[in-house]
Amino acid sequence: MCGIFGFIPGSNETASDVVDTCIKGLKQLEYRGYDSAGIAGIYKNEMQSCKSVGKIKSLQSAVEFEKLNLDMAIAHTRWATHGGLTNENAHPHFDEKTKLAVVHNGIIENHFELRKKLAAQDIKFYSETDTEVVAKLVSLYYDGDLKAAVQRAAKDIKGSYALALIHQDQPNLIVATARDCPLVLGLDPQTKSIFISSDTNAFLGRSLDVMFVKNEQLACITKHSIILYDAQGNMMDYKLEALGIDLHAITKNGFEHFMLKEIFEQPMTINRTIEGRFSEEFGTAQLGNLAIPTHVFQSAHHILILGCGTSWHAGHIAASMLESLARIPTQAEIASEFRYTNPIVSENTLVIAISQSGETADTLAAVREVQAKGAKVLGICNVKHSTLSRESDSCIYLKAGPEISVCSTKAFTSQLALLSLLTLHLARIRHMEKAQGQEFIRYLKKVPQLIEEVLNQAPKIEKLAKKYAKFEHFFFLGRQYMFPASLEAALKLKEISYLNATGYPAGEMKHGPIALISPDVAVIAMCGNKKTQDKMISNMMEVKSRGGPIMALAPEGNEEIATITEDVIWMPEDICDELACIPYSVAAQLFSYYIAKERNCEIDQPRNLAKSVTVE
Repeated sequence: MCGIFGFIPGSNETASDVVDTCIKGLKQLEYRGYDSAGIAGIYKNEMQSCKSVGKIKSLQSAVEFEKLNLDMAIAHTRWATHGGLTNENAHPHFDEKTKLAVVHNGIIENHFELRKKLAAQDIKFYSETDTEVVAKLVSLYYDGDLKAAVQRAAKDIKGSYALALIHQDQPNLIVATARDCPLVLGLDPQTKSIFISSDTNAFLGRSLDVMFVKNEQLACITKHSIILYDAQGNMMDYKLEALGIDLHAITKNGFEHFMLKEIFEQPMTINRTIEGRFSEEFGTAQLGNLAIPTHVFQSAHHILILGCGTSWHAGHIAASMLESLARIPTQAEIASEFRYTNPIVSENTLVIAISQSGETADTLAAVREVQAKGAKVLGICNVKHSTLSRESDSCIYLKAGPEISVCSTKAFTSQLALLSLLTLHLARIRHMEKAQGQEFIRYLKKVPQLIEEVLNQAPKIEKLAKKYAKFEHFFFLGRQYMFPASLEAALKLKEISYLNATGYPAGEMKHGPIALISPDVAVIAMCGNKKTQDKMISNMMEVKSRGGPIMALAPEGNEEIATITEDVIWMPEDICDELACIPYSVAAQLFSYYIAKERNCEIDQPRNLAKSVTVE
């Protein structure tokens, strides 16, 4: 979840350029964690460093105050796992003589045992972190060869890591290594500058050739040079590939927050996700050259969907779609729990793994588990070159573009759109008739326009949000497809407003949770499924009779709902139940955004969260 960055300059770059480059790189990694930040490097053969608690702007102020210059550097932005938010716990961490520095993403699982072993040798520790163990262990093994010391230390370490290390006695060298954590190296073909990062987002705006450090590999990086070694210390061949990402800087384009900008981008991003991926003539989806053979889709007896957080909610909705339309038994599992369940997986199980970043540690661990059992894995993610895209048997990209706000919006709706196309593909190669497929495509094509209609109601949604911002407790209720949509809507409100929000199946309220209903608990009714609309109205009446305030998201023109509550966001009516979650989710995103704004919350970078969860 943390972000690491390293830089060795090429031609025409000064010591002040090194610091500026690292700060810019960290800013583009800040979504991975923003509890603290730090930088260390060598300047005139001396170790120099600066650390600060808080966001990157605090570090930037500190390095400017200190007039820090570095000939080469490693840097870090932290999401706290071990130890509180203090300068001592901020990365980089050092050996006792402050000659060696390390930055780390991951978890050292045996740090307690290693700390005891090192402390017994009178080695002192100054932080509560697991990472400081790495610095002290490598220092213990160092005898003038940093590469050899890192390789020896790696044999003692249990857990996951992406590491970058420097040593004052080898001032032109960065050693980088990884195990079960993403790590990418980039080379500028013009200047020969070399970059190290947790992911390619730190390279936005640069035209680089890149390579990904695989498990147990180690790279020695010097000016103009990358030498790669395997776990046994043997030199390896490697190939650099053009990064191929948008070189334009990411801005808010006049919006107050990235989240609001990304909410309003959704008509465009949905269009981009579905464009060229369906055939109206044949009423089916066209998902490109999938590396998984068609017979695997045709013979799948069971589909398993893996994801975490928002991606799991998208998978939950897709599971209902796949069972209803493609008639394939499907289950959506929370990836962080799945790998501990001794799952029943066979060669006839198709696994769909969903991750916006493609780096979600729990999802990747679950993918490796099912692949070991013989299942084929279809990845769905938003980031080319990600670990999921490389480890899946085949991968389909969302094409939603970079999502900067920690709270996912456009990636979620693009996931739903892409999963809808996948459902159509599987249904048509089985039993769905062409006319049914054509009707489904008709509805899907209308989704961007329907989202526009929802966005046009932003002033009304903001007004309702201001009214409901006084509540501390929320229930989001829905049935069928609207139940997982309610889970996602509640998650959005929790993430950015820090309010107690729970998504719940509406019919289950009377089996216990209705005891919590009072004038102090707001109920948000998601009435988007025609099939269950009468039942939802009954559930709303049960809440109203117990004094619970209700706001409804409901199809335009439903007179009965208007008699239950005057607080209604009227939604477009011409949409099928399977796709209604998309515009309804957009309305819920706006509602959560405006509540967070009314409560003066940090919207793009909410407390305690990170965009990409790369540790278990």
